Amino acid sequence: MNRLLEVLRTTPMRLTLRLVALFLVVSLVTFGVTWWLANNALMDAAETALELQIDALSASDRPEDIASAVRTAAARADADHVILRYDGPQGSVGNYLGPLPKDKLAEVRLKDETGDVEGSYILLRKKVAGGELSAGQDADAFHDLREIFLQVLTFTLLPTALLVLGGGIIFAFRSAQRLRAIEDTLERLATGDLAARLPTLPGAPDDLTRVGLGIDRLAAAQEASVSALRQVSADIAHDLKTPIQRLAVLLDQARAQAPGLTLLDRAAAEVDGIVATFQALLQIAQIEGGSPRARFTAVDLGSLAQTMTELYEPAALETGHDLTLTLHAPGTIRGERTLLGQVIANLIENALRHSPPGPVVLTVDGTAITVADRGPGIPAAEQQTVLRRLYRLDRSRSTPGSGLGLALVDAIVKLHGGTLKLSDNAPGLRVTVEFQP
Repeated sequence: MNRLLEVLRTTPMRLTLRLVALFLVVSLVTFGVTWWLANNALMDAAETALELQIDALSASDRPEDIASAVRTAAARADADHVILRYDGPQGSVGNYLGPLPKDKLAEVRLKDETGDVEGSYILLRKKVAGGELSAGQDADAFHDLREIFLQVLTFTLLPTALLVLGGGIIFAFRSAQRLRAIEDTLERLATGDLAARLPTLPGAPDDLTRVGLGIDRLAAAQEASVSALRQVSADIAHDLKTPIQRLAVLLDQARAQAPGLTLLDRAAAEVDGIVATFQALLQIAQIEGGSPRARFTAVDLGSLAQTMTELYEPAALETGHDLTLTLHAPGTIRGERTLLGQVIANLIENALRHSPPGPVVLTVDGTAITVADRGPGIPAAEQQTVLRRLYRLDRSRSTPGSGLGLALVDAIVKLHGGTLKLSDNAPGLRVTVEFQP
């Protein structure tokens, strides 16, 4: 059912339905005009024949002669095909003496049980000397015309419309398959799989083929650009990591030779922060490259959250925070357990670092993880900006950190196909991570 609805929403199907509707409208109008012309032609022919018959019967101006002529002609006529009647001074004569319509010329249905007359006739009434003369003929020709038009409508117009509609549905199904391939590729590209390319689209090359080739070219250019950027970042990080580590060793030696110099201690702390920043940048680059996907296994979010809560409870007590865990039917997802644990760890550390003593609540609801605190929160205008690498709020610049915590969380969440949402906890910050079950 969903596939049929998907096909009905495609452009080829909509164009087919419009063309079928246009075809039916044009055909019905054409049939209607043709029927009207043919019916009028038959009516004109019937009127002419009836006028000639009336003129022949009313050739004499004497009512008694007209009545005699009508009586004689009616006796010879078959009432199933011909109706004759004269309403004169001496009464009505003819093979039909039942009620008559008001129209002078019309297709009417007559019934006279006494004269054994019943059926549809084309009846013409005309004033003649001394009364009114009526002549009619059966409407079989009109019935035959209607049957012919109905058969043409039934056996040509409707089957043609159904064939066109059926062909449109087939084309729409093929088009839907091609569009589905394009949508799947775009979805893979949107989730970070820049190596995704369109498969060979079925059918002859057309505009969708050109769109697909354009998407492939765009994806290739994007992949090359991102790959070059990642490579440059990784090279810089690798090239600087070794001298920074040597600097850290030299500082440790200097601190050992000259204990008590606070400047050396501060310099060593700064170097440790630089090393941690480079390690975080390298980890983000590896995560965005997608390599951890090979290590995905089933991860119980409830068990993982309990482990991380137990791990951070002592740190929370030291800072005066009340770290609690709430589980609501925790689910299981496919992922890398260590990285998912790092997501929870970074969110808890941010809450402990940036909020005053008070409650910090970790909640697992199905496959959604939420960490809420009572701190100053993040302004709505900056809730997406803080996900950028090395970005820090003005009030946070005096606190420890590199501005990579939420950026790393965002990279891990995207690697697992999830979403990261920051919202107001009134007061405080609420960070929600939702994964696909």
